[in-house]
Amino acid sequence: MSIFKNFTIYNKGLRYKLMLAFSLMSIIPLLASMYIISLYTFPHLETLGHITVVVIMSLVISILGLILAKSIVDPVINMALEAKIIASGEYDRKIVVSSDDEIGNLGNSINAMTQKIKSNLDELKGYGNRMKEINVEIHKKVLGLSSLLQIGDIIAAGSVQLDALLELVVEKASTVFDTGFGILYMPKEEGGDLFPKIRYNIDQEKLGDLIIKRVEDSFLEKALENRSLVVIDKSKKWSKDMEEFKSAYNVKNALIVPIHSTKRNWGLLLIGNRLEDFKYKTDDLELISVFAKQISIAIESDILSKRTEELAIKDDLTDLYNKNFILGRLEEEIKRAVFYQRPCSFIVLNIDNFKGFRETHSEMEVEEALKKMARLIRDSMIPVGKAARIGVDEFAVLLPEKNKKEAAHIAEEIRKKIESTNLLREGKAIMTVSGGVSENPIDGATGDELLRKAIEAVKGAKSAGKNKVIA
Repeated sequence: MSIFKNFTIYNKGLRYKLMLAFSLMSIIPLLASMYIISLYTFPHLETLGHITVVVIMSLVISILGLILAKSIVDPVINMALEAKIIASGEYDRKIVVSSDDEIGNLGNSINAMTQKIKSNLDELKGYGNRMKEINVEIHKKVLGLSSLLQIGDIIAAGSVQLDALLELVVEKASTVFDTGFGILYMPKEEGGDLFPKIRYNIDQEKLGDLIIKRVEDSFLEKALENRSLVVIDKSKKWSKDMEEFKSAYNVKNALIVPIHSTKRNWGLLLIGNRLEDFKYKTDDLELISVFAKQISIAIESDILSKRTEELAIKDDLTDLYNKNFILGRLEEEIKRAVFYQRPCSFIVLNIDNFKGFRETHSEMEVEEALKKMARLIRDSMIPVGKAARIGVDEFAVLLPEKNKKEAAHIAEEIRKKIESTNLLREGKAIMTVSGGVSENPIDGATGDELLRKAIEAVKGAKSAGKNKVIA
């Protein structure tokens, strides 16, 4: 076969083939010229046979030249058509190469270039998909950090009630993931079972019916007691009770994070999504854990705020004691009075027509009047007595060692002072109060009972025409 190829034009170059085709096509006019010359030179050779031979030789040579030219032109045309299709974007096509000449080399070069372009496009597509994933991750992290900053600002400002803040945290944590949902479980009393407190987008799940029993040895109870994070996704092998949990509550993916402080467990935060073939990343676990810590901070901040309010003993405006303090001291004085068998009285004073006064005077004038009234009450105290502001328009006086008659006399003196005093520096503001007096143990054995009895007496004074003291 190799010997045969040496006598063919199969492996010859394009230039060689073109020269051969040109030569073959040039023989025809050459033969015609030689034949015409022979007619004049050798007239006796003009026979039918001679003409036939010349014609046949011309046809053969023409056909050979045509075939050779076609073998050159067809691959070029086919290659041009294939190149046009490839240029339109069909990079899976391949030019068929049937020779080793320049056309074959060109076809091989185009195929190599096409393959390289396809490889580059696939690589670019991979980069594009990766960039898309990175952008999604960046967006998720930016959204999460923005939510964390917003929640942190709200906690620091203390401007939102705890339940509303918890709803915001659960919502923000849930929306970190597509198709996200969340639920916060907390006990109704310390150490009790965990009940759903805050829910977000759990329509497809049955988590709202779940009550986490503290006495059961479930993976949820262990997560709370051990303060360990539970991951449910495609990467984890689940225990039997986790499989039952997934099936019973239609949960595909979830993070279960304990909410706790140093000394106390507050509950469990469950954040999940409905994505298929999903796997949580380390960043996801850390982000949701931060949301859980913010819930713990919000709860502790709320408790601290309430304790601070309870510990505060003075009214900011009047500098008298507040309601919590005076009622606490009332309980203590009642116990002391019972032990030593001594009297203890309690006075409540309510400003008459205070609503109308606020409507006709500025806020500054209202505060000025309240401050002046508070000073009148405080100046009327016995050494062991204590005065407090227990409402917007209400004051109280605690009088140890005083019986109801003595207390009523003191209340009447205070009423008269207030009635005779102009409570404004500029203009005129004559205000009156109605008072009620109660005594232990005649009117009650607890602080609440004495307070209620004194308020009832105030209502009686109001009904009797106001600006009176009833004991």
